[in-house]
Amino acid sequence: MPNLNFAEEKDFKKRTITTSNSSRLTFLDRTRGLIMLFMALDHALFFWSSGRINNEGLPLLVKGTVTYNPLGNTSLLASLIMVLSSICAPGFLFIAGYVLALSLKKRELAGMPDSNISHHLWQRGILLLLIQVFIASPAFNLPMVIKAGSLTSVTLGTFMSLSILSTFGLSFLVLMLVRHVSPWRILGVSTLLYLMSQLFLPSFAVNFPSNQTLEQALQNILVLPVPFSPDFLVNNNFPLIPWFFPMALGWLYGHTYSEKRGVAYEARRFALSGFGSVTLFIIFRLAGIGDYLHPNGTLQGFFGLSKYPPSPDYFLLYLGIVFLLFFIFYKLPQSSRLGWVLENFGKAPLFFYNTHLWLYAAIPALMANFNGYSLSFGVIIWLIGLIILYPLCRGYITWKSSKRVSVSYSRLLDPSYIWKGLR
Repeated sequence: MPNLNFAEEKDFKKRTITTSNSSRLTFLDRTRGLIMLFMALDHALFFWSSGRINNEGLPLLVKGTVTYNPLGNTSLLASLIMVLSSICAPGFLFIAGYVLALSLKKRELAGMPDSNISHHLWQRGILLLLIQVFIASPAFNLPMVIKAGSLTSVTLGTFMSLSILSTFGLSFLVLMLVRHVSPWRILGVSTLLYLMSQLFLPSFAVNFPSNQTLEQALQNILVLPVPFSPDFLVNNNFPLIPWFFPMALGWLYGHTYSEKRGVAYEARRFALSGFGSVTLFIIFRLAGIGDYLHPNGTLQGFFGLSKYPPSPDYFLLYLGIVFLLFFIFYKLPQSSRLGWVLENFGKAPLFFYNTHLWLYAAIPALMANFNGYSLSFGVIIWLIGLIILYPLCRGYITWKSSKRVSVSYSRLLDPSYIWKGLR
């Protein structure tokens, strides 16, 4: 059994961490870190401020006629926040699909058994669903519970108020089942289902009230976002079928990434994809197609797109922006302080998500004053929250790295592992 002294052990840990970090595509972490900050802005305003644009494009059934929730407050600040926050969901899902494809390819090359890979996806999917139900959903619905002043307002629908984490979890389970299918075919089927869901959305909205409870729940999980109601068995703003599309697209890009061509080639690929996607958005928007909310001749109206569910124009614009951000952050020097800060946020996405929700929700809950402040004041609260969250994320990353090194060190000293290497 090898006997490492302190200096050798320190060097081993340093090399392990360096090897792990060198295998990362830093432009992904930087972009994810930036969109996490935008997400925190949106959620901080959700808990603290009034005047925030919300539920844009949500199908509403009024006297048997389907209409779509308009933008509402179209002030410049509210519109800017809407644009920034709208990058988050498609960006998160695309990056998740991309990174997952790369991760599974490495596991397969390392000789991990197929059953272990499936088990890994199953565990991740179930864990995300549990976090959604027991951590994220209670945070989002804290305003309703506090306002009611009674726990009697808490129903099954309060906990089954699904959001982006449940979409991640369900998408992981889907990919577990179809991961041996061609990624091109997965994207093709996903695109077809998405376009069909857009086509039949008005029919789904009309039939929803007359459906049985389980039918409503299934419809809400798969295709139709509806206004929140504690009386529903399930509430969901991010149905699986429309939101699986960016995950499937990321899965394809991850599978077609080639280390031989290098990161520079990948960055150029994203630059071209981003330019093409934004160009198509402009063409479609000027033609008045691809979205339930039509442009009204104003700048805010031009960028006021349906998010619930996401329209084709919405995906073209915001995925295009994400692709361009990949290229921009690739060009940003590795020594950039801004890049370093964003990486530290981007390396702790799940920790950040759960922590920031309760950080921004708990204080107004204690004060019993939800949405009682202006947008400008809400932005200040957002910045204060980021100052608190940054050292927490740094500490989490350090702890996670030390835990990984500890496992690697223990494995190095394991006789069975050494014997396996000698064979």
